[in-house]
Amino acid sequence: MKETVLKWGSQANTWLYLFLAFPLIDYLLRNILPIPVVSSFWDEGLLIVLSLFTFLAYLEGNRTMPKIKHVLSALFVLGIALTVTDMAVWKASVEGFRSIYQYLIAFFMGFYLFKSVDQLEKLLKVLVLIGFVTGLYGVIQVVLGVQTPGSWVQEGEAITTRAFSFVTSPNVLGSYMALIAPIATGLFIKVTSRKEKLLWAGVTLITLLALLLTASRGAWFALAFSLFICVYIWKKRVALILVLAGIIGVIGLYNVPDSVPGLGSLKNRVFGIFTPEYIDASLKAGRLDRWGDAYDKMRIEPLFGVGLGHHGGAVGYRHFGTIYSDSYFFKSLAEFGLIGITLLLIFVTMMLRNGVKAVQAWRNSPHFFLLLGLFCGIFAVAFHNFVENIFEVPFMALYFWLFGGIFSALYADHIQSKRG
Repeated sequence: MKETVLKWGSQANTWLYLFLAFPLIDYLLRNILPIPVVSSFWDEGLLIVLSLFTFLAYLEGNRTMPKIKHVLSALFVLGIALTVTDMAVWKASVEGFRSIYQYLIAFFMGFYLFKSVDQLEKLLKVLVLIGFVTGLYGVIQVVLGVQTPGSWVQEGEAITTRAFSFVTSPNVLGSYMALIAPIATGLFIKVTSRKEKLLWAGVTLITLLALLLTASRGAWFALAFSLFICVYIWKKRVALILVLAGIIGVIGLYNVPDSVPGLGSLKNRVFGIFTPEYIDASLKAGRLDRWGDAYDKMRIEPLFGVGLGHHGGAVGYRHFGTIYSDSYFFKSLAEFGLIGITLLLIFVTMMLRNGVKAVQAWRNSPHFFLLLGLFCGIFAVAFHNFVENIFEVPFMALYFWLFGGIFSALYADHIQSKRG
């Protein structure tokens, strides 16, 4: 028994499986089985262990990071510089730095701990099953009529019950499901046995249903746009057909009477953002007002921003009472300034570009649709961050950077194989 435990503990994959079960483990330790000290610091301990494995893999020197390393290095240097030069509110600056860069470490984990696509497939199966449990919990909440906190229900809307599962909010659950559903679809296409196809088909349907029941418009639009991009990568003609089908669907939904159960509420939720009332409310005390506030903060210090942890997000709220920006990138604009937000956007763009090239390199492989589904999921999460603070949620940020690192590793291996 002891030898088995030591053997499992000495393998990076064991810890990666725990890493992918993050939201479920975190919920259990903090709410169901709280253990002093362990419940508060288990995630930091897990990251330290995985960082050690990552360092050992780096020392082996089997993989060279592509050009993205230059932008990543510049981003780290800027973050350190902003932190050490802001001594007035040192605690907020350090917390702000940690809230960003602690999770960016997962990029290195993905890049150096990735071994093979078969390994990735096993990891993704664990990820998707945990996501399925999370989504199913959210669906059951709606079926049972669990009360949704008032802050997540817009005044005057027909939708008053939103799935939020055991994660932070309906918007976070929506982003999580937008990540999981395409991967589950990729697994459904990839596997050959009937039992497995039924399993992954069921998981796909449940996660899509959970996404729908979150009523998260940002997650809906992000996944829809991501699906178009990924179908375009696969076959351009099919992508055009998808656009036409989408246009017909939108027109059809717009003409649905409000009295139709389900569809009427969906129509109001989708088209409500285009009404003068919504825009006026958003400009006064909503998303548009918060974006404007972040922009104004950037104008104070256009190049370097007001400082890490000084605006929006959990750190800014604790230290300065600032409200969430409802956009991770607008929050970063205020804190990082033009230089920092430019580096961040370039880094994310290069990471996604590596993903596209990696997926295309596996076009003729049985793993193609699995990789395409994974790319679709992380692209949706990236896009969703334009209208939500998704990277403020630890497990979502960790997942995104981890898989970004894996795609960069796939791309690096592809370049190396071509040179070899």
